Amino acid sequence: MSRNQENIVIEVNELSGRRVPTWEVVIPKKRQIGLIEQVDGKFRVTSSKSKNVMFAKSLDAGINDLLAYFTLHEK
Repeated sequence: MSRNQENIVIEVNELSGRRVPTWEVVIPKKRQIGLIEQVDGKFRVTSSKSKNVMFAKSLDAGINDLLAYFTLHEK
């Protein structure tokens, strides 16, 4: 069984005016797929559609986790 690979173009934007450092991960001109907040040295990743929460050790890991979750569960 083979799966077709697809590239997903994303943008990561830092949001200002938040009480903790926060980034939104979006598919340009389509929709937001999640938020990443830095809380107590960890990165809390929240998917936009299902509000599922995950934790990562770095911003990059959080972005990768969010993309994997989106691809498997929300696409």
